[in-house]
Amino acid sequence: MKNDMTYKVLWVDDDLTIVNGTMQDADEYGIILDHYTNWQEAEVALKNGFDEYSAIILDAFCQIHPNEGTKEEFITSILPSLTGLFGEKKKYIPWYILSAGTMANFPFVVKSAAQQHLTTEWGNMLYIKERPNDDPQNSCFLFQNIQKVAKRKSNNIVLFRHKDVFAYFGKDKLIDEQAKKSMLSMLGALYFPEKNTNYVYEGNPLRKVMEYVFRAANKVGLLPKECFERDDQINLLESNRYMSGMNTKHSLLRYGKAGTESDGRGGDTIFPEYLGHITKAIIEFGSVDSHTNEAYPYTIDDADLTLTENEKELFFSYVLQLCHVIKFFGKFVEQHPDISINKSMKKAVGSISAKVSDYDGKVFQIERDENGNCHCGDCILNWGDAKEYVGKQVRLSNIKPNQKENTKIQYPIRALKFDLV
Repeated sequence: MKNDMTYKVLWVDDDLTIVNGTMQDADEYGIILDHYTNWQEAEVALKNGFDEYSAIILDAFCQIHPNEGTKEEFITSILPSLTGLFGEKKKYIPWYILSAGTMANFPFVVKSAAQQHLTTEWGNMLYIKERPNDDPQNSCFLFQNIQKVAKRKSNNIVLFRHKDVFAYFGKDKLIDEQAKKSMLSMLGALYFPEKNTNYVYEGNPLRKVMEYVFRAANKVGLLPKECFERDDQINLLESNRYMSGMNTKHSLLRYGKAGTESDGRGGDTIFPEYLGHITKAIIEFGSVDSHTNEAYPYTIDDADLTLTENEKELFFSYVLQLCHVIKFFGKFVEQHPDISINKSMKKAVGSISAKVSDYDGKVFQIERDENGNCHCGDCILNWGDAKEYVGKQVRLSNIKPNQKENTKIQYPIRALKFDLV
């Protein structure tokens, strides 16, 4: 039955009456059936997502092209195409036949297919629809077999080892499905280099995944649109500063309240300081242009990184660190699900006139921070005047820029007067 993993399986069958029931049966074994009624459309899906599939299930009596009559020669017609794709990818995907078995030349089709089936490695090839539950050719035994074989597939091993990372990728998930493909490719090359001899260290997939993380952050209100530039491109370093609790350089924004450091560090943040260093190193790795400019605009298809064999250890160390970044980010989003609150954490840096209008004549509660400063939000009060009124509601007035070096980053304005309300 089910384990902690799910397996995506390509299924080609034009009998729509069995689709829902078969999908429900497969789900009991953690198998997600990607269903097509003809080989033409299924082949496109297979070529586009080859590494996503753990197995292929074929009907013996099916359509090759959409909207045409069923073809008795279906299996023998499509196996050369399937074998050619395996040769092109230099990888096999286990395939099986699930059929009613009623076509006239069925024994010949099965015999021909069996000559190309790796039964020793993949288990039985043939399963028959509507067989009794205890019959070895019942579809439940097919799903058991797929589950058993899929566990040994390198991609599925990677997915299992990092299931807490891949839980955040996919359609209707936090991070786009394309990022999953990049992570799976990188981790597969790390754990199984002998099975990924064609892996090329180029195209900067590290920064590509970081861009998807930043786009996810924007989607949930944790990264403002001001960190995007023309044509919806992301300024990666600017985005990293924002999410690392630093003042941005171009948009003059930050996440939450600033700290006491000159760049705003030490205050509210999404990435703790150590993680911000990791993400910055990932962004800058192998590239002098990690940020959009006129001459070399950064795009998600950027291909300015090509690694030598001597650099691959460093590359893969960043791949594993990126796993940690994704897990941390995913958990942070789970703990901060309210998009409107997330967006409210966007604060202007150095916009004194706007802050004056936000505080002058308004009522706030006096608070005291960990350094003993009395304040109302971003507005600091004179300690001697305010210390006795912590927790009280006051109306602020006579707001001025805060000139004191040790507090002006965290509290850019000062109220020279307040009245109890």
